[in-house]
Amino acid sequence: MMFSRSAPVRAALLACLWPALVLAPCAHAQSTSDEGWFGAKTTTAEAPVTFPRAPQDLVHVHITASGSLQFYVDRGSVSVEPGQTVRYTLVGKTPDGPSNITYEGINCAKRQWKLYALWNDASKQWVAAAGSDWQPIPENGAARVHSTLFRDDFCRNQSVRGPAADLVRRIELGLHAPSD
Repeated sequence: MMFSRSAPVRAALLACLWPALVLAPCAHAQSTSDEGWFGAKTTTAEAPVTFPRAPQDLVHVHITASGSLQFYVDRGSVSVEPGQTVRYTLVGKTPDGPSNITYEGINCAKRQWKLYALWNDASKQWVAAAGSDWQPIPENGAARVHSTLFRDDFCRNQSVRGPAADLVRRIELGLHAPSD
């Protein structure tokens, strides 16, 4: 039987490439992040962030779970941005009065949320959140408010449900809001 000189080279090349050809598609298919081949991040351009005024006109977010922490969205801060993203000011209040105020976004296309800034009440200004990345929105836990805003108020079929005024109206109507 005759072998060509290039046969050993082809065999060595195939031996080196085989694991990459077989395993890479499997690893990529299981990934839920925005990473492409070899871990390269794929990013979508996001509109520049302009912080809203201090919260003034709060609308109660109706969350199914009962708890002492109540959430509100500032009516004037709700905006619809390119890329199926809704930005808003979220206020979390306890019965004793302390509150946590954040400026956030929900990406309807990817079911993710992002923290843009925290309100500093002492200096009366926003402080940008350093290194904040998009996070998946879980159904339960501390981020339940994000799930509620995503599912009931802001998003439907991976798209924003309408203009900002319609989104605020949905929050006002609560859990029994019409579903478009």
